[in-house]
Amino acid sequence: MHSLPRRARTAIGVLALVLVAVVAWQLWKQSKQGDFASDPDPCALVSTQTVRRLVPVEPEPEEKRAMAYCTWAPAKVAGGGPPTVQVQVTRLWLDEAHTSFLRTKAEPEGKAGPMTTDLTDFGDEAFIRYRYIAGSNGAAEVVFRRSNVVVSVRYSPADGDSEKAGAGAVAAAAEAADRLGREK
Repeated sequence: MHSLPRRARTAIGVLALVLVAVVAWQLWKQSKQGDFASDPDPCALVSTQTVRRLVPVEPEPEEKRAMAYCTWAPAKVAGGGPPTVQVQVTRLWLDEAHTSFLRTKAEPEGKAGPMTTDLTDFGDEAFIRYRYIAGSNGAAEVVFRRSNVVVSVRYSPADGDSEKAGAGAVAAAAEAADRLGREK
């Protein structure tokens, strides 16, 4: 049996090292990237039935692709502000998603006591918070992170009822988390 010339053995060795380096880099990149390689559609994360239950006046989704959010609200409602559902999706690198989630959670809570509560069963981490904005209805917001995606679901009922806001935001966020889990 003839042995390969030294130059050929060197070329094969270099090629093998390059191949191992490329595979290792791809595995590292994938571990940093997270489960989602593309942006989930915010308008597809909550069903029409859920939106119609929360916003009963035939809402049409207003989609903002540049901002990756979708809002459902009727044009006009008598008394109070219009009921509104909004879903916002942000896809980042895995460590950036965790940092973004923590930064969002640390935002000022407002004037009305402890308003942020941790939640389970939505993804890797989640919380709900209630916001009372002067001149508008109170709203509940569920923010959760699943791998490298941070999702914010806000619900503001027309009557400003905080219990209704919380229940609606949790229901819409649970559906969004379930649908997001199927997209991986």
